Amino acid sequence: MFGRKKKTNFPLRPPYSIQEELEALNPFVWRDKIGAMQPYTMEDIQAAERRLNFELPAPIRDLYLVMGDYMCLQNEFYFRALELLRWDGDYLLLAHGVSDNLGFGLKRKDPNATVYEWICNPAITDKEDENDQRSYFHFESDFELCRHKGDGSGMEAAVNGYFDFWKRKRFRSEIIRFSISQNIHAPFTYFWDAFILHFVLRRMVDDAGQLDQTRMTEELDQCYLSSDLPRLPKALEDANKAIVPPFIPLSSHLELIQDSSRSVSSVFAYLNQEDDCLLLMHPEATNHYFLLTRQPVPYSFAQEMEGKTGLLFYSRNGNGKDKVLTRHQEMREQGLFRPS
Repeated sequence: MFGRKKKTNFPLRPPYSIQEELEALNPFVWRDKIGAMQPYTMEDIQAAERRLNFELPAPIRDLYLVMGDYMCLQNEFYFRALELLRWDGDYLLLAHGVSDNLGFGLKRKDPNATVYEWICNPAITDKEDENDQRSYFHFESDFELCRHKGDGSGMEAAVNGYFDFWKRKRFRSEIIRFSISQNIHAPFTYFWDAFILHFVLRRMVDDAGQLDQTRMTEELDQCYLSSDLPRLPKALEDANKAIVPPFIPLSSHLELIQDSSRSVSSVFAYLNQEDDCLLLMHPEATNHYFLLTRQPVPYSFAQEMEGKTGLLFYSRNGNGKDKVLTRHQEMREQGLFRPS
């Protein structure tokens, strides 16, 4: 039997559109560094939906429309290219977790369009590998390269090879039987709107830490790191209150950008339209923020933001590091780093 029947312990709701949130994040993705591909259009999305005979839920449409050129790049975690989406029985694989071999997708007749997870079968068997046979994974990589180059004929050839592979292997599933489960652990993993924002923020922060060093000088940078947040609930609550306008939460739906399973949690993303910057936290490493700007700015800009966030910032070249370390020592002496 596919799936495990369990009840959620939070209310169900229709998925929200997250186009506005993604468009606010989009200018801070450094495509010249990561080599993102051509953006998708609504016509591309509708063509894929006709082929699938299925209308994608709003947040998934939003992802492909706004950030499909970024989040579809093969990485430790990435979304499958729109042209390569396919049904595997009643399941539609949308995203890969590469190192843990996890797949994330939709169930065909799920009325709530929620997130399903499963373990993916290996891309190619040992015997096929010995015979140097190409797997769907190779065609997926070919497609990405051609899309990056804008090579339309190469993209078409890769798509044809990809679907021909699955026609020849029509009895092979990408899904290991009995591994499917519905992500009922928390709203953050259950609904596609929150799930997508989680991984977009995770990817942006991961990329921010590896920005092109040639854009950084002794005075200019695009990524500043904050002092650590306290761990004690009352102190963390006070630290959250210190972040004031013009920094505002990225979304009015705070459940999309917080881990609501915690008694006290921080907002993962703030937008500052007045000063044109972002304050982002890695959703899986919630101990400090990254201050991101569109263009390199001097350390004095980060110092200005300290008064609006209650945080201290330092640059990757060391500016401000001493005062951050001093604050950390003071926090340790006050016991603020103890686990709650």
